Amino acid sequence: MIDFSSLSMLPSVDFYFLRHGKSEGNLQDLVQGRLNFPLSELGRGQAEATGKWFTGKPIVRVFTTPLARGKETARIVCEVASFPGPEELPALIELDTGVFTGLTLEQAKVRYPEMYQRFLKESWEGVEGAERIPQLQERATVVWKTLVASVKELREEGVAESIGVLAISHAGLLQWIVKVTLGSQSWFPILPMGDCGIYHLSLQGTVSRWALLNFQAPGVTGHR
Repeated sequence: MIDFSSLSMLPSVDFYFLRHGKSEGNLQDLVQGRLNFPLSELGRGQAEATGKWFTGKPIVRVFTTPLARGKETARIVCEVASFPGPEELPALIELDTGVFTGLTLEQAKVRYPEMYQRFLKESWEGVEGAERIPQLQERATVVWKTLVASVKELREEGVAESIGVLAISHAGLLQWIVKVTLGSQSWFPILPMGDCGIYHLSLQGTVSRWALLNFQAPGVTGHR
């Protein structure tokens, strides 16, 4: 579980997380992992529509994965919504997808039939070389600690009472950014992760709740 008690004196804090738009790798149905594909033209349009949805929200700091598809999504959203420029946060990088990296799931099924069956039962825990749950939990916790610390810094600098931060990441890590707040130890159930899916945790005093899970801005469609 994540401890938000250090922010309980603040009347309102909003943590937003965003999955990147559709990449060139997504269009090929590839397991991308940490391969560095750019956004597709469709993905750029998704990011622009998402930026319009974010316009007017009190986002005062933006963090992004170092991978190109996330950085480009962050840049477009920040430009459209007039947010501060995004800062790279290495912990936001996608999970390592092991030997499935660069394959479609159909190719993985043919090349690694036994491992593919484990994947269906265990998700990435069943794939050779893939990042394991304890590592993902650790990275997700680092992300949360960074965001909480940034809110405290902003408050100390005299930023207005309503503070929002935004982090752009990937489908695999976003699962654990949500799950560590709930104390989950398993991949299952797997949360839906659409293109430019928005996840919003609202913190009001001592009460925290997930207000949005996989919300897509008007005009954005497409699922993992």
